[in-house]
Amino acid sequence: MNRTLTFEAHIRDPLYGYIGLTWNELRLLDTPPLQRLRRIKQLANAHLVYPAACHTRFEHSLGVLHVATLMARQLQIEGDDLTTLRYAALLHDIGHGPFSHVFEAPMREVNGKDATHEAITRRIIREDEEVNAILGEAAEDVAALLSEDQNGILHQIISGNIDADKMDYLRRDSYHTGVAYGNFDLERVLHTLRKTQKTRFRQREDLAVHEKGIDAIESFRLARFLMHAQVYYHHTNVVANGMLQRAIKVAIRDGVVDAEKLRNGRDDFLEHYLALDDARLLVQVLTRPESTAADLVGRLERRDLFKRGYESNVSQEEDYLLRYQLGTKFTPERAQTIERAVAEECGCDPDYIVADLVKIENSLFKSASTLLEEDKFPFLIERKDGTVTEIDSFSTLTYNGEPRTIFYLFCPEEHRQTVQERAGEIIAGTIG
Repeated sequence: MNRTLTFEAHIRDPLYGYIGLTWNELRLLDTPPLQRLRRIKQLANAHLVYPAACHTRFEHSLGVLHVATLMARQLQIEGDDLTTLRYAALLHDIGHGPFSHVFEAPMREVNGKDATHEAITRRIIREDEEVNAILGEAAEDVAALLSEDQNGILHQIISGNIDADKMDYLRRDSYHTGVAYGNFDLERVLHTLRKTQKTRFRQREDLAVHEKGIDAIESFRLARFLMHAQVYYHHTNVVANGMLQRAIKVAIRDGVVDAEKLRNGRDDFLEHYLALDDARLLVQVLTRPESTAADLVGRLERRDLFKRGYESNVSQEEDYLLRYQLGTKFTPERAQTIERAVAEECGCDPDYIVADLVKIENSLFKSASTLLEEDKFPFLIERKDGTVTEIDSFSTLTYNGEPRTIFYLFCPEEHRQTVQERAGEIIAGTIG
C-alpha cells in the first residue's frame, strides 16, 4: 500500500485478502454507526433467490476502502487527501436504513424526496459525537467529499462512473450470489487509471482511463448492466423487496412503526434512526401480529411470496397509449389507483396487490452528450498522445435507447388467475 499509511491491523476479506486499517480507522470501525452495518444486508431479500447473498454493508464498506486506496495509489494521491478519501470510503454507507435501498421509499414518504441515505450519511459524520470526535478537523472535508454537489477526482473515486463503490459491490455481489455477471478485470482497470491535468481552462483533475484499458472498461460497464438485469431486478427479488417495502409502509401508516421518530427534522432523529437495523425493524413490525404488515413479513419468513399476476414488457406493449402511460407517466399515486382497482376486482385488501415498474437502464452506456444533459459526468479516455476525450470516440457499445422497462402486478396465489384475466383491461381503464 501507500507509504504514507501505517496499518495497525488487518482484516481478512474473501475478495482481496488482507485489508489494512490505520489506528483512527480502527477506532471508526468500532463506532456504533459502522458496527450497525454488520446488521444491514447489502442486498436485502436477494438471499431468497441466491441463498448465500447474506453479506452486509459492513464488509462492502471495507471493500470500498481497499479499492479506493488501490485507485489512489495508481493516481499518486497521498497525504491528507488520501486520509480523507479513506475515511469517506469507510463511512460512505453509514446512512443506509434497514434492508439498504428498500427503506428509502418509506423514508421519502415521511420526509420528502431529499431524505436520501447519502444526506443522512453526511449528517452522521457531522453530528454523531463519536464519529465526529475521531475525524476531528477532517470531518467537514469527509462530509464535503461525499456531497452530491461535490466533484473532482476524490469524489469521483467514491461516486462516479467508475468508482470504488461500484467496483466492489459488483464483484462482491457476484461472489456471494454465485453468478459470474459481475466479474471484470479489476487489475487492468486499476492499472490504466489516469487523472487529467489541470489547464487554464480546467482548474480541476478528473478521473480518466488510458485507451489501452478500454476493453476492461467495456467489461465493467457490461457487468453492471448484467447484474441489474439478472440479480438486482430478478423478478423474485423484486417481489420480495416489494412485499417488505409494503410491510414497512403499512406499519408506518398504521402506527406500528412510529413515523414521528423517522422525521429528520427532529433533534433526536439520528438516535432513533441508528437504533434501527434489519432485525430490529422486523421486531417492531411484528409487535402487532394481527396487522397486514406482520402478515406480509410472515410470508417473507416462510418464503410464501406473491406471484406475478400480470407482467408487461412496456417497450414491446402494442397499445401505444398504454406504453406511453406506463413508460413515462407511472407514479406512486397511479400505482395505488391500479392496486385499489385490481383489489376491488379480486375482493381483497389493496395492501396485498403490489404494482411495480422496473427500469433496467444502461446508464454507464449512455453517450457523453446524454450524460451531460442529465448533469452527469461522462467516461473520459486518455489517448496515447495524452489528449483526453469521451469514451464515445472508442466504444462501439454506446447506447441511446430506452431502458428495459417491465411493469408487474404481484398478488397472492389465490388471486393470480383473476389478475391475469382482468389486469390488462383494468390498467388501461385506470391510467388511460
